Amino acid sequence: MQNEFKEEIEAMETLKEYNKKVVKALKEIVPELKGEKKEDTDEYLQHILKGVNWEIQVLNGTMNYLNREKEVISKEKANKIVTGINEAVSSKDNQKIAQAVEEGLLPFLEKLNEI
Repeated sequence: MQNEFKEEIEAMETLKEYNKKVVKALKEIVPELKGEKKEDTDEYLQHILKGVNWEIQVLNGTMNYLNREKEVISKEKANKIVTGINEAVSSKDNQKIAQAVEEGLLPFLEKLNEI
């Protein structure tokens, strides 16, 4: 079984290290979105969201491995979180973006670190 999921295991190991950086960056940007906006906040947010997008792609590619014995990550829940972030970003309302990050994305990515 280990060999069967070798690529997925390697991808998850890379994701785990990268995810720590993304979580840290999200925690840094929330206060900026809530009113302490800096000159580069929008650019920084876009950079972070590209990283989140990469993580979602890795999750999609490793979902069979992650959920091989029981459902560890719900694809439906992950999609709902991604949709919420997309809607908030599309609204260009920094308060909505901060809320979507704090209430959906951050808890999801922090739980991912535990898996």
